[in-house]
Amino acid sequence: MNTELETYFDNYNELFNHNGFKQLVQELSNNATRLADIQTVKDAEDLHFRKGQVAALASVINLPDTIAAAREQAEAESEEVEVEVDV
Repeated sequence: MNTELETYFDNYNELFNHNGFKQLVQELSNNATRLADIQTVKDAEDLHFRKGQVAALASVINLPDTIAAAREQAEAESEEVEVEVDV
């Protein structure tokens, strides 16, 4: 993996380890849970709007897992290139 990509992933890991980010994720999770409660939905338009809100919150909540998976993929691809070069 090149140094630019490694820095990219390291910066995200640094962000994810901050208490402020953990607090933000907890708050967003609480909001997503509240929005996902369909008992207070007024109509189909409100339901679709909430669905979009929950999806947006989920993208931030799941960002650490998304970045971890991307890093693993980049490392695996980097190892494949190294093996091909060694052969």
